Amino acid sequence: MNHMEALSFDLLDKLQVLDEMCPKHPQQKMVQLPGQAPFCPICTASAIEQRTQGVITRHMEKRHERTTKDVLRLDSIFDDPDAASCTFANYVIQPNTEAAANRAKARQIAGKYLHNDYQANTILTGNPGTGKTHLAMAMLHAVNDNIKPEAACLFVSINELVRRVKDSFNNRGSWYTEENVTRLISTANLLVLDDLGSEASFKRDNTEASDWVQQLLFGLLNKRRGRTIITTNLTSKQLTKIYNPKLLSRMYWGVAKNDGVIKFTDATPDKREDLF
Repeated sequence: MNHMEALSFDLLDKLQVLDEMCPKHPQQKMVQLPGQAPFCPICTASAIEQRTQGVITRHMEKRHERTTKDVLRLDSIFDDPDAASCTFANYVIQPNTEAAANRAKARQIAGKYLHNDYQANTILTGNPGTGKTHLAMAMLHAVNDNIKPEAACLFVSINELVRRVKDSFNNRGSWYTEENVTRLISTANLLVLDDLGSEASFKRDNTEASDWVQQLLFGLLNKRRGRTIITTNLTSKQLTKIYNPKLLSRMYWGVAKNDGVIKFTDATPDKREDLF
């Protein structure tokens, strides 16, 4: 325990002032407690201040990390936890294919998102199982690891988000209230909304999404006004049948102007076909 921290009124009575002067502070006499080495009160107080400042600095650094680069790891909402480890490096493709071209375009757009003045959304659309979620997550990792100053990136499965918010209606202990998720999602510097349309219907023929789901999504996207990566199995014509035009306008924010569509066609095989 430090000399100064250990001092009590009883110890102060036993504190002995020596004739020896502090080498760093020539005007300050050294002092000594019984059984302890002599010390300089000024040096000791300075050491305590430095240590306290170090604790404060480390706390502020951890708090900064928690509200920036750690958001992706700690606050993302997955329906498939394996998606968290998807990167450009482990996106397995054959050269000179549509998948290779899509990965290159995703890298290019991710580079644009490193600059906060790039506000456009990006749409990854096409057949299920072709790697849209993988590339979207890879874009997030690339930005999260390289953006300066550090910023919050977030991945959200729309289907899982809707499920958790609905659960909060009857579960007062749930954190995932509409208010909380709106605040979290609206403040992310870059957001992935994964599998748009799955929350509307699991049928082959898509039906209009419920009013509540559309209001939830509109509230999220309206607050963001850009910097959102959306994955969907549906075409723009199919999305038009499901969502309100005002919501669609928020989804397509800056997409056409910035060539922000990454499309997977029949040229990219379903990666799940190789499972067995």
